[in-house]
Amino acid sequence: METRNEVIEGSFKEAAFDSLRIGWLWIASVVPLLLLFGWGAYNLIFQQWTHGLEVTGLNVSIYWGFYIVNFVFLIGVSAGGIIVGALAYGAEIERFRPVARLAELMAISCLILATLFIFVSIGAPDRFYFLFLYGRLGSPLIWDVIIILAYLALAMALGYFGTRADLVRCMNAFPKRQWLYRLLALGYTDLSPRAVERDKKILRVLAIISIPAAILLHSITAWILGLVKARVTWHTSLLGPLFVVSAIVSGLALVILSAIVARFLLGFRIARETIVDLGKLLAFSIPVLGYFLFAELLTVTFGKEPAQMHVFGQMIWGHFAFSFWINLILGLVVPLLILISPWRKTLTGIGTASLFVFIGVFLERSNIVILPQLHRLLFPFYPHGSYTPTAVELFIIAGIYALGALFFAVCAKLFPLVEMEEKA
Repeated sequence: METRNEVIEGSFKEAAFDSLRIGWLWIASVVPLLLLFGWGAYNLIFQQWTHGLEVTGLNVSIYWGFYIVNFVFLIGVSAGGIIVGALAYGAEIERFRPVARLAELMAISCLILATLFIFVSIGAPDRFYFLFLYGRLGSPLIWDVIIILAYLALAMALGYFGTRADLVRCMNAFPKRQWLYRLLALGYTDLSPRAVERDKKILRVLAIISIPAAILLHSITAWILGLVKARVTWHTSLLGPLFVVSAIVSGLALVILSAIVARFLLGFRIARETIVDLGKLLAFSIPVLGYFLFAELLTVTFGKEPAQMHVFGQMIWGHFAFSFWINLILGLVVPLLILISPWRKTLTGIGTASLFVFIGVFLERSNIVILPQLHRLLFPFYPHGSYTPTAVELFIIAGIYALGALFFAVCAKLFPLVEMEEKA
């Protein structure tokens, strides 16, 4: 007669095998990602590193382009993973536990990709160490470096303590990968009730700490722009709260999209009800983001300062009007309508709304970063700047995102990203 432990181990092995096995669909998705990453790496090494930033659309006027837009965007997106983890472990909301590990991996991936965008934005790799040699503690850029490293360590700690027990179980379920799981578990092999309970307590503490850490991370990222007085629309106290709220919205959207993709493409056992509950959180967050955007636009238009009105005009009916209205309509209004309609209970509706929000927040970040650089506040008689990303720039960006997707796909097949239930 089988003991309870044997039943649990068998149930775990069956569930783990379902999620960790490599199928043709997984291979078909990985191959184009490898090709895209390779092409991006070629353009970075043999184009940008060889000829410099002149191969990109960056210039004297626009020194922060799509590289920095993606950096700011990904820093914000990482918030979603930490928030879901905090709800699952800190608030002990059990229905979010199936996607907690997935969300944490997403947060780690986004932070790593954000760092890569900083790396490519400096032009050549030999300039990277200048940041550490000549950085000043009074600079928001150094604040951001410190908080990103601390936040990344926090996200990895959440991921480690959240998966350690299952990593130990994987040692027995997959003997050929035992060395890998032992390495990932840092040699930890204790599965006693006392050890599991200790991990839960540590997770709860880390989850509680992660909330103020997330607010601080996104506030400091906003202050990189918000403390610059010479750029129109940057120097505002609302930029920090706006970044925090848009980070929550975009992060939740990406967690939902990741859960849906993992459910259908990777075969993860994620309940539909869990995704529906995440959609409800997204529906509550969208109006808050809309309020902050409205408050910022009202402040700009009511004051009627010439420089502010010029940038506002470019955003409403000028060259950047397309991205502004797409962000407003497709990124806010349409997703909210979907999430309060009967489609809010369908994965198609929730996924569509999340995709629209994801695109909308990216366009919002583009307007915030690039548009103010076009207007010369201190030199009004000089011609306004212009910026068009080149093919090299776009290929490098695509290659970095392909690397992030590869990292996610490989991790999904190395160890379980969905908590395995112990059923006796």
